[in-house]
Amino acid sequence: MLLGKTVVLGVTGSIAAYQAVDIIAELKRLGVNVFVIMTKAATKFVTPLTLRTVSQNPVVVEMFAETQNWNVQHIALADLADLMLIAPATANIIGKLANGIADDMLSTTVMATKAPVVIAPP
Repeated sequence: MLLGKTVVLGVTGSIAAYQAVDIIAELKRLGVNVFVIMTKAATKFVTPLTLRTVSQNPVVVEMFAETQNWNVQHIALADLADLMLIAPATANIIGKLANGIADDMLSTTVMATKAPVVIAPP
């Protein structure tokens, strides 16, 4: 059912961020292509290098970072997603999404996607 699908995983700043490694590994085991967007706070709990290694895809943290291709990255990820999963979803990201605040890479991508969004608090 998930084979060949793409999940964009949003990881936010909670001690539960370490569980993203297991989430990615399980999704990969099921044949899912996983891209990761981390908030800056999430990088204090788990490194982008760890999630890049497990997902086998680039990990995005900065909204205005230089990219290797000529696309608007949050739009490209939003269009690529069959599902957006935010795990762990802190109160901060839940509040942003509930109030239409798009001030980082994760919140802007969620606002731009047409894919279903699953929010999983820690």
